[in-house]
Amino acid sequence: MATIYDVAARAGVSPKTVSRVINHCATVKEETRQRVLDAIRALDYHPNAVAKSLKQQKTFNIGYVIPYGSDFVFRDPAQLEQIKGANDVLAASDYNLILSVPKSGRDALREVDSLLKHKNVDGLILYAMAGVEPLAREFEAKGLKYVSLGKCYPEQKYNFVEVEAPSGGYLGTRFLLNLGHREIAFLGEAPQFLEPDKESMISGCIRAYQEAGLEFPAQGVLPGDYSVECGYYAVERLLAKQPAPTAIFCASDPMAWGVLRALRERGLVPGKDIDVLGGDDLPLTQSLEPGLSAIHSKLYELGSLGAGILLECLRMEDEAAREIPGRYLQSELVVRQSTNGPTRDRA
Repeated sequence: MATIYDVAARAGVSPKTVSRVINHCATVKEETRQRVLDAIRALDYHPNAVAKSLKQQKTFNIGYVIPYGSDFVFRDPAQLEQIKGANDVLAASDYNLILSVPKSGRDALREVDSLLKHKNVDGLILYAMAGVEPLAREFEAKGLKYVSLGKCYPEQKYNFVEVEAPSGGYLGTRFLLNLGHREIAFLGEAPQFLEPDKESMISGCIRAYQEAGLEFPAQGVLPGDYSVECGYYAVERLLAKQPAPTAIFCASDPMAWGVLRALRERGLVPGKDIDVLGGDDLPLTQSLEPGLSAIHSKLYELGSLGAGILLECLRMEDEAAREIPGRYLQSELVVRQSTNGPTRDRA
């Protein structure tokens, strides 16, 4: 097994220089850094994680806290996409991701306290949802290094990344209106998933109607929990409305998958008899046939950018400077075969 001395000899530098490269020291010349990295790859050298941790007084562990109950989290592919984005960035910098998913949202604070008490993590990634503000305030009071995926409270200015839900709602609704749809049904976010005073996807949908000089069909909105089952069972209620919707816009892809299944069971062809638009553009969505049009919500980017901001905070020497302005991600519309305009307009 290669040692730090083997790497130093191959690169023609001192062991101390190898250590500085491994620890991302900015004072190492680029040409020297590259020689050391080439030697590390050639020798398949892996630093001793325990020794590195002791020397730097770091755990090289990052906590990822999701205050939802575990039953929901592990059935939600959108959550898994965000976790993957964070883990990829952390792993590239030799950090481990420790996932904290309490049995219920009420247990979240206790689990975080346990992580902090035992000093198991260097920082935390917090998934923002309704009721998470006390948790974020506690982090700040204790001077804990954290970043949130979504804003934890309306006036939060630093250390967060957020995909603007209203922008996705606006893009999707404007697109459907431009196709000629007027009777659009919306499967939106349930209140328990939203922070008070936070704009939702539906607020963007309303704006698109207002800009088109049309009245928003509030009776066509159903709350949803982002699950396949929710979309599946919502179809019966939506199709019973008069006039029946010509398009269904879902806040999440899993709800759209449930809608597609329910429509097919009724002999209806998505994109022909009724249009369907998803809200995530998850990898599975991208491989469906026929293709599901969706709002690309940049969930992987949300996780990866959040992890990057946290690592940047950890590298800062000045404790007071560990505040990085929040970042917003804009959604994008991806058009596939499930949206073609109202049937009557294509007749």
